[in-house]
Amino acid sequence: MNVVVAVIMLVLLAATFGVLGYSLHRRVKVLLLAAPADRFNNWWDRVRATLVYMFGQLKMFKDFSAGIMHALIFWGFLILLFRSISLVGSAFATDMSWTIFWFWPGLSHLYTLLKDITELVVLLMIVYAYYRRFVIKPKRLTLSWDANTILALIGILMVTDFLMDGAKFANGLASAEVMMEARWAPIGWATAQVYMGMGLEPGAALTGFFQGFYWLHILTLFFFANYLPYSKHFHVYTVLPNVLFYNAEKGYPLHAIADLEKEFEKEQPVIGASQLEHLPWSQILNVYTCTECGRCTVNCPADLSGKPLKPKEVMERLKDHIHEVEPWLLGKKSGEEGRPDLIETIGRDVIWSCTTCRSCEENCPVMNEYVQMFVDCRRYLTMMESDFPPELAVTLKNLENKGNPWGLPAGNREDWAEGLDVPRISENPDAEYLLFIGCAGAYDEAYQRVSKAMVKILNKAGVSYAILGNEETCTGDTARRIGNEYLFQILAEQNIETFKAYHVKKIITICPHCYQTLANEYPAMGGKFQVVHHAQIIDSLIKQGKIRLTQPTDRKLMYHDSCYLGRYNDIYDEPRNILAAIPGSTLVEAERSYENGFCCGAGGGFMWREENVGERMNRLRTDQLVEKNPDVIATACPFCKVMIKDGVADRNLDESIAVKDISEIVVEHME
Repeated sequence: MNVVVAVIMLVLLAATFGVLGYSLHRRVKVLLLAAPADRFNNWWDRVRATLVYMFGQLKMFKDFSAGIMHALIFWGFLILLFRSISLVGSAFATDMSWTIFWFWPGLSHLYTLLKDITELVVLLMIVYAYYRRFVIKPKRLTLSWDANTILALIGILMVTDFLMDGAKFANGLASAEVMMEARWAPIGWATAQVYMGMGLEPGAALTGFFQGFYWLHILTLFFFANYLPYSKHFHVYTVLPNVLFYNAEKGYPLHAIADLEKEFEKEQPVIGASQLEHLPWSQILNVYTCTECGRCTVNCPADLSGKPLKPKEVMERLKDHIHEVEPWLLGKKSGEEGRPDLIETIGRDVIWSCTTCRSCEENCPVMNEYVQMFVDCRRYLTMMESDFPPELAVTLKNLENKGNPWGLPAGNREDWAEGLDVPRISENPDAEYLLFIGCAGAYDEAYQRVSKAMVKILNKAGVSYAILGNEETCTGDTARRIGNEYLFQILAEQNIETFKAYHVKKIITICPHCYQTLANEYPAMGGKFQVVHHAQIIDSLIKQGKIRLTQPTDRKLMYHDSCYLGRYNDIYDEPRNILAAIPGSTLVEAERSYENGFCCGAGGGFMWREENVGERMNRLRTDQLVEKNPDVIATACPFCKVMIKDGVADRNLDESIAVKDISEIVVEHME
């Protein structure tokens, strides 16, 4: 062992890990100061997600060419970790040829071959990355010195390794051991030929080249390790915990505020988030891990329709915001004077632009979350400052006073069922299912037809069910997404109390928003029920032969995916199964469908608001749907039906394209 080399390496290691430890400690300290988040359950789902989405890079392939590039660089990084350890360890070996696989020479040779091929592939991907950034220039990418520096550092690591190997092989022609290694390193041996072609013979010159490129490689590696925490590539360190601690709850429910009354009684109550530390630590980890790839923004219906929300820019602002507020968080400054505000950093108009559709989250390759953050900010604005779009004041008042967003009399909730054979649960307490009609199914004239269609289907199939009638009230979904958590909890508690009074076990909904709230968000309030969407039960009844679709059609049918049914709850196939069961039906798919479906524009409170900025989202979605010239656009959501129907009418296509709920279509073709 060369003592000087070993001492230099020890000094470099101490400096590298000392600086890195300081950098990481600051960031971890910020995490520990954030609000709590329960991310220590569902471990099998978490491990599976880590294997599939982090190590497997599955979400990267939504953009195939960029995905392949990133995946190969990432996998190369994992493979070359062993090489890096070996190079550091060789500083303490007698001949600087130590390998981490010293215990198994055969494996060491195989790894040498894999390492050589991997470095070449990574180098090619670096070249493609530069080509993509400077020639192709995808809209979602932002050119930056940071990204270019990272690519350059990776490239230097690859090239110096080849040059180091080449010098070693050219200098060790008389060594059987070195020549054996060279046989397994095709690129390294090719580099050795370059040295020999330059007339360099074994001796001091080649030793100098080897030592020079070795230390350049080591210094680049150690600089790279300490540059990462200050770069957008900090995700190299944080991606594993970020994916491991993703929101693994079924349906991605919004978190509940456990005791609102107690919070309001505090001298300085805080509901929602107005400062960075009000966000859960998982959200801060998301900010650290954002790769700034832009997949969120190019799939955001708000951005694509000209609204001010650009999820990628939100994360970029928050990265800067964390650095700006660190002095306050770490105790170096006190008081609020001069401290940047979280809501102003994000932007109030940005916060109110989100439809909560989860398209950004679906397309994020590192499992970042956005909806909860925007809702937390809305909670603060709504409940602490009474600052929200003015139209929503009427909606919230209607929900509070009448139990529905239209403000229609609560006593008229069951008028839609007049003249129909619809059992009330008060008269039929032993019914297997509660058919939860929801506000749209009870009050909206167009969606009342869906309620009636479901009654016909359930009666035809002989399903045991009943409705609450006037005892039903809104689930509170709209209030919660707007940010009025207090009103949501009042409505939720009222419904849960009613359900429990009638010993309800199973619920059928005809609205995905009701489904999401009842199935995935009521459990935190103490209301655990078995909830099915009407698409699921209709599909089941058809498969069981209890409903037969015998009336043929020659129309082209298209299904529009509801965000709350699809991306939130993975219910994609059941509505399509129903349409496919109609004799003669032809199903066509919109370009944006399934998990990549495009929001109708009604979520997050937009159903009750005007879109005063940019183009209406429902028109964008309608244009996507009508491209394939369907005769019927099928929906399974009251919001979607209203928005798509309006979009079709705006395009003067309502004479040629019908917009119907799947239940209405079933009744038309039912035996």
